[in-house]
Order: sequence, then structure tokens, then C-alpha cells
Amino acid sequence: MNARIPLVVTTVACAILFFSIAAVFALVIASLVTGGPIDFLGGPEIADASGAVALVLAA
Repeated sequence: MNARIPLVVTTVACAILFFSIAAVFALVIASLVTGGPIDFLGGPEIADASGAVALVLAA
């Protein structure tokens, strides 16, 4: 096994985490600039589904 593999996996994981945090930061800045929340297609349905999953898991 190559000794670089854990380093590459860690670097890729950190890059994904960095870009996801940057995307959230960009969405927050965009919502502040536009003066309101950003509407996503299917937002309420996703929230309802995630709430239902939480209720099922809690039961």
C-alpha cells in the first residue's frame, strides 16, 4: 500500500469540507445582499421529509 494514500484522502476530504463551508458562506452573503431568504425548489417538501424521518427514528 502506498504511504501517500491517507494523505491524498485527507486532502480531498478537507477540500470538500472547505468548499461546502464556502458555499454556505456565499449563500449567507447572497441572502444579505438580496434582503431575504434564498428560495430553493422543493425546500418545504425536503423539510417535511426530514422532519418525518426524525419522528420515525425517534419512535
